[in-house]
Amino acid sequence: MAPKLRAGTQHTVTVVYGGVPGQPTDIEDANYGWTSTPDGALVANEPEGASTWYPVNDSILDKATYTFAITVPEDLTAVANGEPVGAPVTVDGRTTYTWRASDPMASYLSTASIGDFVATESVGPDGLPILDYVDADVTGRALEVTQEALALQPDMIAFFEGIYGPYPFTSFGSIVDDDSVGYALETQTRPVYSGYADEDTVAHELAHQWVGDSVTPTTWRDIWLNEGFATYSQWLWSESRGGPSVEDLYADIYSIPADDEFWDTPPGDPSPETLFDAATYDRGAAALQALRTQIGDGAFFQLLRDWTTTNAGGSVSTDDLQDLAEEISGEDLGQFFIDWIDTPARPEGY
Repeated sequence: MAPKLRAGTQHTVTVVYGGVPGQPTDIEDANYGWTSTPDGALVANEPEGASTWYPVNDSILDKATYTFAITVPEDLTAVANGEPVGAPVTVDGRTTYTWRASDPMASYLSTASIGDFVATESVGPDGLPILDYVDADVTGRALEVTQEALALQPDMIAFFEGIYGPYPFTSFGSIVDDDSVGYALETQTRPVYSGYADEDTVAHELAHQWVGDSVTPTTWRDIWLNEGFATYSQWLWSESRGGPSVEDLYADIYSIPADDEFWDTPPGDPSPETLFDAATYDRGAAALQALRTQIGDGAFFQLLRDWTTTNAGGSVSTDDLQDLAEEISGEDLGQFFIDWIDTPARPEGY
């Protein structure tokens, strides 16, 4: 009989496994997890694709630190979360890249993308390393748009620090692949982008580092706390750059007719099939603007900052947001959250 493990002691578990890479799909038939590409792989796990490439308790609640050792043909580059550990090591035509993510993260935010990447490094506020990896096959207008957007990352970080407080991790950057996955994901410290990265998307994925990655929903039911906040952050950034005002963007959403199916999905209770519906993003962002109008700018922006600083590294729910908003504003917001977050209909009177 094997000896029992005593409470309070540390142990190492080694799991040996293998498999053939492919192109797994989620419930909506979209590629996710370890998605093979002609020159390697793009890895984007949301919501539960991490288990397509490593053994894991794939729960949004179970955050952990990670060290990756990724061995690839020597003409390719492997990129993961965090920062490189030492120089790559090449033996017999194969190169091993080691990356360490020292800040705990949910498994859906992990990545180990592989490709023919061109690496650049820049510096953000307070010396923050910004590590960008753009596929060599991203060319022409896609490359121009990508380079213009990535060049704004230091300014974006400073902008969102003014709203949410200090950037929560040890580095930032990007992985831009020439694949056909067709979406971006806020993989912690190093978002992945399919085909190209534009300014709005980079702002969105950067905002997620605070709202989604550092402050993470307790369950996927509350995904609007990720996407509504990141979309609203994107609105704020665009407005600061001379784009449409947040009020106008809100008005566009609220003008959607009440009988439109857009309003059928309440942000606080999406089904697995509607997890990534427009309501999660746009209705969630509109709810935040309506809340701003309800409690005033002072209380609202205090709410945003307190939300990300007091909950940094933790897990949250919609109830937590309501409690904090009521504490800061002194208002009873129960009906507001019922109307905007819980009810499958357009809120009336806002």
